[in-house]
Amino acid sequence: MPAWLVWLLPVPVATLGAIAWTSWTSRSRGPVEAVDSVQAYERFRRAMDAPIPPPRSGRSKIP
Repeated sequence: MPAWLVWLLPVPVATLGAIAWTSWTSRSRGPVEAVDSVQAYERFRRAMDAPIPPPRSGRSKIP
């Protein structure tokens, strides 16, 4: 195998690997169970309704 082929072969292999990874991770998935969706929404609502803590005072004051 020529040395230049050994040096240049990783480029198209990495490109094809990136294309395959992207197509695999962006595939359409099946519907989520209704119970899981409702539970995730309730966790989101609790997080949004939680009180915001007051800012800390101390050395991190911006002049």
